[in-house]
Parts: sequence; C-alpha cells; structure tokens
Amino acid sequence: MLIVGGLLVAGAALLAGTSGFGLALVATPTLLLAGFSLPFVVTVNLLISLATRLPVAWRLRGAIDLRRVALLVGGAVPGLWIGSRTLGTVDVHDLQVAVGVVVALAAVALALPERHQLSPRVRGLPVAAGFAGGFLGTTTSLIGIPPALLLTHRRIPARGFIADLALYFIATAAIGLVVLGLEGQLSSDAGRAFVWWLPGVLVANAIGTSLGLRLPAATFRRLTLAVAFMAGAVTALTA
Repeated sequence: MLIVGGLLVAGAALLAGTSGFGLALVATPTLLLAGFSLPFVVTVNLLISLATRLPVAWRLRGAIDLRRVALLVGGAVPGLWIGSRTLGTVDVHDLQVAVGVVVALAAVALALPERHQLSPRVRGLPVAAGFAGGFLGTTTSLIGIPPALLLTHRRIPARGFIADLALYFIATAAIGLVVLGLEGQLSSDAGRAFVWWLPGVLVANAIGTSLGLRLPAATFRRLTLAVAFMAGAVTALTA
C-alpha cells in the first residue's frame, strides 16, 4: 500500500508540476481507489502541497501577484474552518461520492476555458474562489480547483499562474493543517507516509515544473484533466 501510494502521488506531482495545479485533483480519487481513508488523503495531500509548492514559489517569486494571492487566501480562511467542521459530521461514504463527482465536474470545467472564455470580471471573485477552495481543501483536499478555474478564465500567463497558485497552496495548506489539527481531523498515518513519499514527490514535481515552464503546457494539461476525470468518475461509481 505504501509503495502504491507513493507511486500515485509521485505521478500526480509530475502532472501538477507541469500544469501548476491538479495534484489533489489526481491524487485524491486514485488514493481513495487504492483503499486509503479520506482523512488520510486530505492530510497527506495538504502536506504534499505545502512541501512541493515552497521551492516553486521561491523560484517564481518575481511573477507572484501578491494582491491577488492575498484575496484568495483571505477568502480561504473561513472556508477551511467550515470545511473541517463538515468533515467531522458528514457520512464518509457520501463525501467520497461527492469527491468523485466534484473531481469529474472540475476536470470538465477546467477544460472548457480553452474554447469558452468568460468575458466579464466580477468583483469579489478571488475571495469567492478562495472560500470555495478552502472549503474543498479541508473536506476533500481539492484546495486549488476554484482558484485554478479563476486564473484560467482570466488567461493569466503560465509563469504567473503557477507562481500565484504556489503561494496560495503554501498559505492555505499550512492554515488547513492547523485547522484540521484543532478539530482533531488530522491523520497520524498520513504524516508517516508523507515522510516516505516526499523525496519522490519533490523530484517528480521539479521535473514537471521545468517541463511546464519550458514546453507548451496544453498537452500536459489535457492529460491531467483526462486522468482526473476518469479517476473521479470511477471513485464516484465505486464508493
């Protein structure tokens, strides 16, 4: 199980490094299918997001839009807390079905902006996207989906896209882990697995990030979304 999980998260980290998002989008349904519990998956994905995004944020620090990231993180804080309370009260089976459906729908939604762009910029969208991301973060670990949708629709250049999401992941993952700890929702097994998986994940993420910055990311992004959609659909159907 430990070896299988390590391979799964390394693959997710490679795809996420290339596109700037999608680690939890791919890792969550595949780890659930492998038999890991939802609290385990949420905890380990937040730990991995925090660890892998630190070097990316430092490398691309000049491309970060601090105001946009501050709005996203500010909106995420209440969402993280509400999500942690939800995780402790909702039936795990129902939540797993919801995870699969959300992953599949998010993959489809993230694919749409390539052909269908939303024209108006509504004020307050970064805060709303941050809140939704925070709620999904502590319930399913899908913390980056709403911000990624926002940045994709706004056609943020790849360098700024990856940089902004990296800093957002660092802040929200750290806050989310604290919130889950205070609510007693952290998985101790996830911490031990994280230590074993971290070296491979960091290498895979670094390779993916280099590819994403040097090569056209469209092919890799489509692959990430295709894998995520299939994994999400299978997760919902087999819960």
